[in-house]
Amino acid sequence: MKNKQILAIAAGLLVLTAGIFLLTGDNEWFASRATLMPQKTVDSTGHTPDPTTEYLVTQYPDATGVQATCYTITNEDTLIIIDGGWAENEDALRRIIAEHGNTVDAWIISHPHKDHAGAFNAIMKDPGDIVVKQIYDNGFDYNFIMAAGEPYDDITVLQDYYALTKDASNVTHLKRGDVLEICGLTFSVYNAYDDTVLANVGEELDYQNNASLLFEVSSGESSMLFCSDIKYDMDACLLAQYGDAIACDYVQVGHHGNWSFSEEFYEKTGASVFFFDAPTDITENPDFPASELKDSLEAKNRTVLNFSTAPNSVTLK
Repeated sequence: MKNKQILAIAAGLLVLTAGIFLLTGDNEWFASRATLMPQKTVDSTGHTPDPTTEYLVTQYPDATGVQATCYTITNEDTLIIIDGGWAENEDALRRIIAEHGNTVDAWIISHPHKDHAGAFNAIMKDPGDIVVKQIYDNGFDYNFIMAAGEPYDDITVLQDYYALTKDASNVTHLKRGDVLEICGLTFSVYNAYDDTVLANVGEELDYQNNASLLFEVSSGESSMLFCSDIKYDMDACLLAQYGDAIACDYVQVGHHGNWSFSEEFYEKTGASVFFFDAPTDITENPDFPASELKDSLEAKNRTVLNFSTAPNSVTLK
C-alpha cells in the first residue's frame, strides 16, 4: 500500500513539475510545440477568420530589419506567397511552407528586386521537398532591362530570377487587364511591364519598380489592393485608367510608402487598413515621405500597420 502511495505522489509531482516547466520554463520548447496545437487566429482588426470559407492575408517583417515585401494568403488548404523579401528570409519562409505540407499553391513575384524576390531565388536554387505549383510575375523584358541597366537594385537578382524561371512550365507572365482565378480568389491586374510603363517612366529610368504588379485580390465580400513598388511616375496614368476600379478594403501602399502614389490615389480606394512594408525607422522618420503619408492616413482615422507590429493580418471574407 505504501509503495502505491509513494508512486502516486511521485506521479503527481512529475505532472506538477511538467506544468510548471511549460508555464515558466523553456519558452522556446513550449513555443515549438504550441504550433502543433490547433489555435484560433485573430487578425489585426479583431476578426477571427473561418479557415473553411475565409482567407487570412498576413504581412511579415523582414529578417534584415529593413524594408521588404512578404505576404501570405492562407486558409485551411491554400498557401499563396506574395514576393518574400530578402534572401535572409529564406529560413522563415521554409518554415511557413513546411507548415503547409511543403506546397505553395501560387507564388507571385511583383518584380525581381532583392527585397521582393531574394528569398524566392534562395529557395528555388535548392527547393528540396518544396513544390511550387504556379509562379506569376510582371512579365518584364529581360533583355531590355539588362540593356537599360538597373539604377536602384542589384541586377544579379534579376539575372538569378530569370535563370530560375525562363524555362519553367509553371510560370505565367501577367499582363495589364488580366483577370484570373487563383485558389478561389479573383486577381485583377492593373499594372505590369508593357509599353504603358515605358511611356510613363521618367528621367530616373526606374523601369523595374514602375513595372511592378498592381493587382487587387478579391473574395466574396472584401478585397485588398497590392501596389508593390510602383512610384509616382505611374500615378496619373493609373488613376485615369483604374481610378473607378480600385475600391477595396485594404491596401499595401506603393514603394513602402515612399515616392509613390498620391493621396488622391489612396482616397479613391476607400480602404480602412493600410500596410506599410517598412520599419518605424522609415515610417516615423520625417526624412521619408512615408511618415507624412502615414500621419495623413491616421488623421483620417485609417488603420496603419507596419513592421513594428508585424506579423499583421486582415481577412478576405
